[in-house]
Amino acid sequence: MSNSINSKHGKLLAEIIVPSSQWKLQPEKQSPFKSDSEAVEYLDSHNEPLYLHVPIVESEDTVRLSVTSRDEDVVFTIKSTQNGGETALHYSHLKNLESTLRTLVNDSCDLSIKAM
Repeated sequence: MSNSINSKHGKLLAEIIVPSSQWKLQPEKQSPFKSDSEAVEYLDSHNEPLYLHVPIVESEDTVRLSVTSRDEDVVFTIKSTQNGGETALHYSHLKNLESTLRTLVNDSCDLSIKAM
């Protein structure tokens, strides 16, 4: 599996996620992107994995997913000693992202954890 994200995948993901008031997208060890233009500028010169924080229902916590590319797929991975899982979407299907990631979080985490 690749440890990078394709620029076009990251930019499309940023267009979908960054305007969200609940989900956060960020590079490793940096603050979440505040605008999709900030994300695009970053992705023009970087291709390391991104991280997506999906909030949990009735909690202040989030589930952190690593986001990378594998060929034409965008790969979302939960890496945890307690929870784990992976799903991939062809980048042309990223518009279905929300329901796909909710399913990943709900299926991979403790039964009491539900994604918003």
